[in-house]
Amino acid sequence: MDKLDEKLYETWEERWAGSTEEERLTGLGRRMFKAKKKALHTLLPRLAPKSILEVGCGLGHILSVYQEAKLNCQGIDVSPTAVEVCRNKGLKAELKNVEYETGTFDMVSSDGMLEHFIHFEPMAQEMMRISSRYVLIIQPNHGSFWGKTLPYLSELIKGDENVLEYNYRISDFIDIFAKNNFSVVENLAVFADVFRILVFRRDQAV
Repeated sequence: MDKLDEKLYETWEERWAGSTEEERLTGLGRRMFKAKKKALHTLLPRLAPKSILEVGCGLGHILSVYQEAKLNCQGIDVSPTAVEVCRNKGLKAELKNVEYETGTFDMVSSDGMLEHFIHFEPMAQEMMRISSRYVLIIQPNHGSFWGKTLPYLSELIKGDENVLEYNYRISDFIDIFAKNNFSVVENLAVFADVFRILVFRRDQAV
């Protein structure tokens, strides 16, 4: 594992510290999550995934959407605090790095994870490795007006610093997945285009 990635994992554990006692979600965060949830409820019936692995499940916000939809889902995270929070919510979560995942899943997903890696392709490749059909990622759209503005407003409102994000374009994700034989089949704007939900499908010829 890259030393920068190790530092990132430590940063997230520090970020989640105390969440087992009091989960911190701002009003803006709640509205963002509501918009993601609505978009996922539109997508999931079309995709009909038989099994889902949420990589970097965090505090379980997206994992809970899958569970509410009565889908066969589980999450993994490198943060012990995050895994504990998920389990306290009745979600199936395991302390694990995706590199050590040996299972295969119909859909592998992540929410706001890849943009935190200075080189996101190795992590994306791990997600593709264990997917038999789909990879779904929710990414900030740094190319939109609100995608550029809201992170700074959020820091002002909350009074603390966001975890570092690299300014990848949506096209960067599409290009990397295409290079690894996964074609984009869904590209949805969410919350005034602050986020995009991208769904990639494994090319059948591979």
